Amino acid sequence: MLLSATDILLFLAFAALTGVVLVLLLRPLRAGAAAARPEAGESEVALYRDQLAEISRDLDRGVIGEAEAEAARVEVSRRLLAADEARVAERRTAGGADPRWRKGVALAMAIGLPMLALGIYLDEGSPGIAGQPFAERIAVPPEELPLEGLVVRIERHLKEQPDDLRGWELVAPAYLELGRFDDAANAWTRAMLIDGVTAQRLVARGEARALADSGSIGADARADFEKAAGLDPDQPRAQYFLGVAEIEAGDRAAALARWKALLERAPEDAAWAPGLRARIAELEGRPAISPEDEPMIRGMVEGLAARLADDPRDLEGWLRLIRSYRVLGEREQAEAALAKALDTFAGEPEALEQLRNAEAGLAD
Repeated sequence: MLLSATDILLFLAFAALTGVVLVLLLRPLRAGAAAARPEAGESEVALYRDQLAEISRDLDRGVIGEAEAEAARVEVSRRLLAADEARVAERRTAGGADPRWRKGVALAMAIGLPMLALGIYLDEGSPGIAGQPFAERIAVPPEELPLEGLVVRIERHLKEQPDDLRGWELVAPAYLELGRFDDAANAWTRAMLIDGVTAQRLVARGEARALADSGSIGADARADFEKAAGLDPDQPRAQYFLGVAEIEAGDRAAALARWKALLERAPEDAAWAPGLRARIAELEGRPAISPEDEPMIRGMVEGLAARLADDPRDLEGWLRLIRSYRVLGEREQAEAALAKALDTFAGEPEALEQLRNAEAGLAD
């Protein structure tokens, strides 16, 4: 759509106004840049001291264990020392920069940035389309919002009511779906601070932490699963992921023993039991499924394949799908799923490494 002369003048006026604002904001840099940097250093040091205090509070509440707290203290202390050293160094070197150089940079930013922004907008934007405020775009019934919009709405609500347990429990799985795994783990932490530690919340946080670590069961995730199993020994997800951790550590026998014991205690109609039997059979190198379990497993596999067609960025989902096809003896489908996953994650070394490991399993 062509722009009118009025539109162009308006955009130029906005760009000029932005430049004036930048000049006013950057002017103090000529005399005060050196003084501002130590203040930033002070703030960073204070932040790390607050984090050390927060770790102690979390330990007292039982949200984290002693080992986890000690590891966190070591890391935060390391950052605190580095920030303190940087602050001292900045104080020693403050005032050494040439003020004429700083003035030139400030002027270049004041003039160049607005013009660059305007050029990009005119080239890539849609200035002829009527604007719609963000608040109006998300002020619609929840079922009409995309997942991202729902998350924004919940986040706004939680800023006003940070102790709303239901809000944190709703946003945590949404973060997981969006791939914001660290945010999901933090949301479950907030839920536990509000309403206490439960096996279900610990497992959910452990899963988020594992996904944030490219699917590996790291120390923090394993600690969550162990605490969950301590609270509820029959918690199936906790026992399953602890078995995965044992496999990653090279102890298949321990994982098999754990999973078989879990199956012995499982209800007859447990929905997760067929999948676990298949995983056990895969580890033992024997036929994976019984005739009575096959229809249910095929239904689960078909559902997983359909979900990945809509959301192909789920690496763990692809790994499960490849494994499932292998268990069902459907090698061609497993290879096709592997090819799609390799194409989806091309250029991502960590994901490709996991997929190559899955490919090696197909050759067994």
